[in-house]
Amino acid sequence: MKIAGISMIRNDADIVEPFVRHTLRLLDHLFVIVHSPEDGTGEILKALHDEGLPMTLVHYGEPAFLQGEGLTWLARQAGAALEPDFIFALDADEFIVPADRGAIESALSELPAGIPAARIRLRTFVPTAEDEPKEPNPVRRIRHRSRSEIKVDKLVLTAAFSADPMLVLDHGNHGLLRIGASAQQLRMPPLRQLALAHYPVRSAAQLTNKTIVGYLAHLAAGRPKVEELRLATHWRRCYDDMVVQGATRGMTDAQLIAWFHGRHDGLSNEGELVCDPTPAADPLRYAHLVQNDPYATLARFAEALIRARPGHLDGVRFDHCAEPTTVASPPAAGAAGQTRA
Repeated sequence: MKIAGISMIRNDADIVEPFVRHTLRLLDHLFVIVHSPEDGTGEILKALHDEGLPMTLVHYGEPAFLQGEGLTWLARQAGAALEPDFIFALDADEFIVPADRGAIESALSELPAGIPAARIRLRTFVPTAEDEPKEPNPVRRIRHRSRSEIKVDKLVLTAAFSADPMLVLDHGNHGLLRIGASAQQLRMPPLRQLALAHYPVRSAAQLTNKTIVGYLAHLAAGRPKVEELRLATHWRRCYDDMVVQGATRGMTDAQLIAWFHGRHDGLSNEGELVCDPTPAADPLRYAHLVQNDPYATLARFAEALIRARPGHLDGVRFDHCAEPTTVASPPAAGAAGQTRA
């Protein structure tokens, strides 16, 4: 059985090395769109590639976030290059569990023949006050996950997807759409024996970066309003709270993380969390390349966005303005209402 992974990665410097090492312990090859990162992610991916790991890097310079289109293209490229039986569509904060190749092959072999994809569930891991703050690997540091699994799935593609050019990945890798049909996702069977350990929030700096740059990159895609609302509702809510309303101003790091998760218990692990650490045996070699400064990342994103759209202000110059409106001369000294010094 041949299994590949595809991913579109931007600003995930703090987790991209453990993601790549974990994924390539389990899969045969990883295809990555390197999406103009501003936080050291690109340098880390290059270093991993230079180690000789089985991965293909495709550099994409457009700042806007076009994930569905990009990963559909990448899945086609992976299918042509490797002819895999299955392709996991993964974000850099998603880790396949159990971390066992035999268990993965067993689960995939039980899927019905001819289906283009299967759904794989997410298990969301949450930072707590028990985490070791000096541990640089977030997969080792964040050991608790929610007992309840959110009703959001990701996809594992099959060879039938590669054979059908009318199928495309929906944004976020949450479903498949058929070109020319309604925007409703196709129904897919669940892959119950596997899950994705999901680490959406690892630090306050990473969360700030994720919220602001993430939403602006969605906005830069220039989608129709209805499509933007469908794809970026969560991003918009977080962006409004953080930037427009200022609801997070003055929060501690722990409070900010709890706010994102909609939790108000000070990151206590009692009740709704269970300790279920994901194996993370590999030591980090490139932690020194992480640039987890949200302000610098935002500035670099803004610069990239401006440089990607040169000339948009052409013609907007003062010498192209209309003639100035005539203004009456000021009253002479000594006129009514004026006094001399």
